[in-house]
Amino acid sequence: MLRNALRTLAAQRARLALTVLAIVFGVAFVSGVLTLKDSITEASASAAADDFAGVAVGVRIDPDQDTPDRPALDAHLVDRLRALPGVESVRGSVSGPAVVVDRKGHLVGRVEEAVGTNHAPGPDGSDPLYRVTSGRAPTAPGEIALDDAGARSAGHRVGDRLRVVAGGGTLDATLVGTVHADDARIRLGATLTLFDTRTAQGLFAAPGTYDLITVSTHPGTTDAAATDAVRALTPAGAEVVTGATLTAERRELAAAGTVGLATGLLVFAGIALFVGTFIITNTFTMLIGRRTRELALLRAVGATRRQVTRSVRFEALATGLVGALLGLLLGIALAAGLLALLRGTDAEPPRGPLVVRPATISWSLVVGVGVTVAAAWLPTRKVARIPPMAALRASPPNPTGLLRRNLLGLLLLVLGATGAYATTRIAPGGDGEPMLIVVCGVTAVTGVLMLIPLLSVAVIGLLARPLTRVFGVTGRLAGRNALRDPRRTAATASALMIGLFLVTGLTVIGASLRDSLDHAAARGLTADYAVSTTLRDPMAPETVERIGRLPHVAAASVYRTSAVRIADGEREIAALDPVAGPQVMRLDFVAGGPEALGTDLLVERVEADSRGLKVGMTVPVTFPDGVPGTLRVGGVYRANPIVAPYLVSTRTLDPHLERPLGRQVFVRAVSGEAKALHTTLDEAFGADPALRVQSKDDLRKGLAAGIDLLLNIVYGLLGMAVLIAVIGIVNTLAMSVLERTREIGLLRAIGLDARRVRDLIRLEAALISLFGALLGVVLGVAVGVLAVRGIDLGNVPLGATIPWPRIVLFVLGAIGVGVLAAAWPARRAARMSVLGALGTE
Repeated sequence: MLRNALRTLAAQRARLALTVLAIVFGVAFVSGVLTLKDSITEASASAAADDFAGVAVGVRIDPDQDTPDRPALDAHLVDRLRALPGVESVRGSVSGPAVVVDRKGHLVGRVEEAVGTNHAPGPDGSDPLYRVTSGRAPTAPGEIALDDAGARSAGHRVGDRLRVVAGGGTLDATLVGTVHADDARIRLGATLTLFDTRTAQGLFAAPGTYDLITVSTHPGTTDAAATDAVRALTPAGAEVVTGATLTAERRELAAAGTVGLATGLLVFAGIALFVGTFIITNTFTMLIGRRTRELALLRAVGATRRQVTRSVRFEALATGLVGALLGLLLGIALAAGLLALLRGTDAEPPRGPLVVRPATISWSLVVGVGVTVAAAWLPTRKVARIPPMAALRASPPNPTGLLRRNLLGLLLLVLGATGAYATTRIAPGGDGEPMLIVVCGVTAVTGVLMLIPLLSVAVIGLLARPLTRVFGVTGRLAGRNALRDPRRTAATASALMIGLFLVTGLTVIGASLRDSLDHAAARGLTADYAVSTTLRDPMAPETVERIGRLPHVAAASVYRTSAVRIADGEREIAALDPVAGPQVMRLDFVAGGPEALGTDLLVERVEADSRGLKVGMTVPVTFPDGVPGTLRVGGVYRANPIVAPYLVSTRTLDPHLERPLGRQVFVRAVSGEAKALHTTLDEAFGADPALRVQSKDDLRKGLAAGIDLLLNIVYGLLGMAVLIAVIGIVNTLAMSVLERTREIGLLRAIGLDARRVRDLIRLEAALISLFGALLGVVLGVAVGVLAVRGIDLGNVPLGATIPWPRIVLFVLGAIGVGVLAAAWPARRAARMSVLGALGTE
């Protein structure tokens, strides 16, 4: 039987090649995604680990401590630590956001990661962290050094005058040198700007202080001993940690930055696996179903049922192993190619080696071999149960009917649809639990997948009628071929249906979120413009004051947020100017009024209802500086997507902030002078790369930009799932052509020419693709609308939006995909030799 299995594999090369192709693409996406995830994660983590190489102990201020009397890490402490026995070097550093401006006035590199820090020379005059590669290190105000890559990206050379955005403003400096640094942020695509220590302290901390002091020790000094010695000299309130702790924290921070990407990639790997499973299962079901007579003949000549079953499973094992290995290699190559394509772009990942973990290899083998063997198990078991003499008939009986499958599919569909509808209806306000709705939606979709053979008979029969009128006999044959084997049609349409279901559902959700946010923003904002900083660092106080003094300004209010403890938990609280705030922001009150902003706490309605807060109640508050107090609830306002759920005046919050700076200022123009104000703002701040002037429409578009970007990423990743679906269509049609060789030859013999044969295969593919697309679109719209009803944005009312033009494009694209996928099978069918096809068994 083993020899027979090997001969069967050799004899069925064309059919098995299509099966291997399906396995290869299914495994390639999984292995490629896992390799990409591991490579990016490891590169980020290893880059972070290099930042504190050789550091034994670190001294820093507790980041959660923001009190006026917190301890200072100054030069005196550095000198005392340097005098400890066993200490080799002590380095005081201070850092913060700093971005270089290139020759065209644009910010360079990854702005969110860009960093500025001080050059801290040791006794020999050099800084061990930053090796000078050209020029010299900065030693005085107005001098800076850049990392080599940052200088090249900005187009600056030593001696150039340039601009740097740091400390909430823009400063001009001379580039006196370039340095090489093993800093994780540089590997992540950011720029590094070095200042002299005094300048850096003025920009990022209090004069004469550091935010971190690191200690390196001589060989033979243990970290525990060094830690104890350093702790004895450290002022109360400062935190002493080991170098290993600093490294671990930096690695965790780097890993956390890739968690979202890794999770998203794994989700789409699962989608690809789900789609690929359908294709592989469909292929093996067709292969084994068409070999019923062959397997029955083996039974008739003496092979037992177990031997036949083992033989077919061995074929599946061998096929799956070859496909899995090829898919693994292709996936690794795809990951390497994608990493190479991203180099030099805004989405450049951290640089590092290609990482192929044992888990990637294991999952590739599990997917390729496991799914293939599982796909072969059920049809082999069914065929083996047929009596040999019955299977040897000209038309072997169908081993099982579709009755149980249809009943189970109908049950799952009813349960899923009823559960999702009930979840949205029972919950207060019609909003359901999103996760429960997703589970119900998956249940309903699974039911539809099981019902596809039944649905195909009715739907494809209806869709095929226009084909008969337009294409005559060719259209009628295409419709009947699509209906001949409902299981095969169902499996082919399922792959495309899943892809369209996901794309349509996410499109409905994205469009609903975008339109709801846009509508809420239009109602909630009365300001004409907003001036905001493009960096992590807030804008300088003098910039805020300058905006309010500009001509054509009727009202201007800074908008800042902070974390405070309200009642029993940490909450985000916003602050507006007590007079100008209500003029630039529409606060639609259901209780109280804007006059309470000067002294009281205003609360958003949903938050107030959930916390049981009413006007007149007092709430205990712990401010950012640790000072406790109470605030009276002076008003409750309706949802506003721009304002945090808790709102106070700047007079209330600012005394408790060390640096009361803002990231955004809302500006309202004098009536009829909005255009003049826009010109004034552009003249005042348009040339400053650290600031951005946005109109009300720009702000509304900005709220939707993140959703659009996310949808584009999702479309790109789901494109691989659709590609796998295309492979499934090609696979099914090609195998269908092979199985119908004699039939096609007979059609050619009675007058169907090569062109009509090609049309026949293409029309069949278009019918199946249209059927799968319609199912996917209907399910996607239904689940998308239910999911929107289950999403709770808190302060934004959410309504469902169905983007019909885009959905129509999805359906047309699916038909085009089907016709394109049919090109090779149609060409093969048209080129068949008539006499050779008639002689095929």
